[in-house]
Amino acid sequence: MNRNTISPPGFDQQLKDALRPGAAPDDLRRSLLGAAGKRGSHWKWQALGIAALLMVFLGGGTWGWVAHWRGQEGVRLSRVAIQRYMETPHMDFIVEASGPSSLEQSRQWSSKAVGFSALLPECLASLAVQGGCACDMDACRAACYFLRDGRAIYVFDRALRGLPSGSDQPRRLAFEGHRAQAWNENGRGYVLVEPPGWGGQS
Repeated sequence: MNRNTISPPGFDQQLKDALRPGAAPDDLRRSLLGAAGKRGSHWKWQALGIAALLMVFLGGGTWGWVAHWRGQEGVRLSRVAIQRYMETPHMDFIVEASGPSSLEQSRQWSSKAVGFSALLPECLASLAVQGGCACDMDACRAACYFLRDGRAIYVFDRALRGLPSGSDQPRRLAFEGHRAQAWNENGRGYVLVEPPGWGGQS
């Protein structure tokens, strides 16, 4: 072999040249881009469908949870009433022995203090009130009356969701030794809280 003869490139160089990317033919490039565009729009519709289904499921679940939570309003506020009773809140007013009846004094005080006439429920109308305080609870107002027998009755400005009507079949709850009975009557919610060991003493 003389020096003027050109030797063939080495194997590595031949392989590199063969694998070097080049421009795709125009017709192949156009058909690939068209197929990708069609598939992309198909995937967009599928993604939108999945997102819509998720919104329906999540929305339905959220609505169900909200409905359940709202339906438990009476139970939640009964627990709050028990906790407030346990904290022994101060009385905003004390019934005067020389004034009108305790029920009339309570009615007059509640109209000014909480903005509505918070009458005792029929089953407690004959009991004497010692005093009371105003309560602000979860988007509703309430008056709390401390009865002379040691119990407290919370009178809400509206009926509470999830409670039965009438005091004959109240919703009963217990929390840290305290008991509560809750019901709706004449458009108002009532929660009667009893201290531990209360047995009807007067």
